[in-house]
Amino acid sequence: MSTREPKVFVTQVPSRRDAQTGLWVPTVNIAPAEQFGEVVTLLPPGAQFFAAAETTRLIKSRLHELDYQQGDFLLPLGNPVIMAVASAVAARRSNGCLNVLVWDRQTSSYVPYELENLN
Repeated sequence: MSTREPKVFVTQVPSRRDAQTGLWVPTVNIAPAEQFGEVVTLLPPGAQFFAAAETTRLIKSRLHELDYQQGDFLLPLGNPVIMAVASAVAARRSNGCLNVLVWDRQTSSYVPYELENLN
């Protein structure tokens, strides 16, 4: 494992299309996740996949090219299939361990959960 600072891998930022501009506008603020590391997004808003093999291949590729490592965090947002595949692939890449961030409405902050023995 390298000595770089942890990263926060957001599966997908929930967004909606702006009626006037046609651009994707985030519907959640992921800035509070920055306290856990550099925030990187795996897939763009609106990305939909209908073939499991394609989704798995793309998630594996993105986690590899973005250098997902044990100690990084996963922030599962967006399409449930993408969240599930990203969790499985990330756990495999980190020897059955997965750090997940979950939003706590009471404190308006992300809470880290360390999951182990997932392999």
